[in-house]
Amino acid sequence: IMNAFIFIVLLFSSTVPGVVSEEWSEWTLTPNSPCSDVCGYCGVRVTAVRTCHTLMKCSGIAQKYEECAPKMCPFPRKTCCAGYVKGVPGPQFECVAATATLAAKTKLT
Repeated sequence: IMNAFIFIVLLFSSTVPGVVSEEWSEWTLTPNSPCSDVCGYCGVRVTAVRTCHTLMKCSGIAQKYEECAPKMCPFPRKTCCAGYVKGVPGPQFECVAATATLAAKTKLT
């Protein structure tokens, strides 16, 4: 009966989202991580890290990343990196996701 209990606990901990395995630490946010580039959404920054407590026993990633640096790149570089285009998400031009859609203006006011 004890072996069945351990199996159920292991099964539960590996299938429920948010449950941390014994091998990995909790995710730690890295809000001050630097961006690897300065423009065009060409850079990446680390947003969170976790540590493997038992080397060679962990599966998955140890770092989470996000793309950064939306400012358009100056000549001679390409304005925006792959997957991004020039857009106006705010008061000035920046690189935006190429798949982003903007609401069409349907009335003149």
